[in-house]
Amino acid sequence: MVEVVILLPVVLFVVLLTVQGALWYLARTTAVDAAQDGARAAAVVGGSEAAGRDAARAALHQLAGPLLDSASVETAATPERVTVTVTGRAESILPGLSVTVHASAAQPRERFVP
Repeated sequence: MVEVVILLPVVLFVVLLTVQGALWYLARTTAVDAAQDGARAAAVVGGSEAAGRDAARAALHQLAGPLLDSASVETAATPERVTVTVTGRAESILPGLSVTVHASAAQPRERFVP
């Protein structure tokens, strides 16, 4: 009986930690997908940083739900390359644990070369 009292909290903590890891992974995958969508939208001919930011936010709105909290989207562009970065916090089931998710995607700008 004493073994159960000692072992049960440890087993429950390991199970909760495993679920927390899965939530982090899903939030990270969602952030990566949103960053890639934004980078693709900004890199096309006629695309802009605003178009990339809007595409990333639309992807987050569609995919994230409660998985990614306080998500922010940042874009940076040079004449040759566009980078979109998505940052947020993964949903947490463990009290006091705040897991930050950071994903970035870069694409070369499409351009017409005659």
